[in-house]
Amino acid sequence: MSSTNHTVAIGITGLTLFAALALVIDRGGLIAWATALLAVGLLAKTLIRPTRFDLGLSIGLPAVAVLAWAGVFYCVITTYESGEVVQLSVETSSGPAFARLWVFDTNMGPTLYYDAPPQMAELLLAGEPMWVERAGQASVRTLVATPAETLAEPQAAHVLESMGAKYGERMTAADLYYVLLGRPRDRIPLVLTFDEAG
Repeated sequence: MSSTNHTVAIGITGLTLFAALALVIDRGGLIAWATALLAVGLLAKTLIRPTRFDLGLSIGLPAVAVLAWAGVFYCVITTYESGEVVQLSVETSSGPAFARLWVFDTNMGPTLYYDAPPQMAELLLAGEPMWVERAGQASVRTLVATPAETLAEPQAAHVLESMGAKYGERMTAADLYYVLLGRPRDRIPLVLTFDEAG
C-alpha cells in the first residue's frame, strides 16, 4: 500500500473512531460500541501490519455503520408511525420544537410517554401550553407532566401495560431503538396526561 493510501486509511479510521466514541458518550447503543471497537482494531492493524486492503476497510467500516444506523432508524420510525400518534408543537427560545408520541388510555385518561429533551421537559413540567394535534384536530392544550421516575410502582406498571395492550409487538421497535441506537443521556422520561379528557 502506498504511503498516501496508508495515511488516508489511518485518517478515515481515526475519524470513524472519534465519531463512534462521541456517539457512545452521548447515547451509547450497540452500533456505536461495535463501530468504536472495530475502528480501534482496524487502526491498530493498519499501523502495525498495513496491507492494500486497509483503505477499502477504512471506507467500508463507517459506510456499514451509517447504513446500519439509518436502517434501524427507518424501521423504528415506520413502525412507530403505524400507531396512533399525537403531535405536540411549541415555540421555544431556539425555535419551534415538536414531538410525535403514541397515545393510549390509562386510568388517568389519554396518556403519552415522552423521553423528552431538557428544553421540552422544562416547558412541559412548567405547564406551558402546547399545540396538540390528534386525529387531524389541533388545539392549544396544557398537559400534566409527571416525571416517570416519580410514579408509584403500580402506576408505572399500569402505564406500561396500557401502552403494551394498545401497541403490542410494535413496542419491540422502541426496544430495538434503545439497544442498537442508544438513548441520549440528557433525556427526561415523562408521563403526560391531558388537562381534561380528550
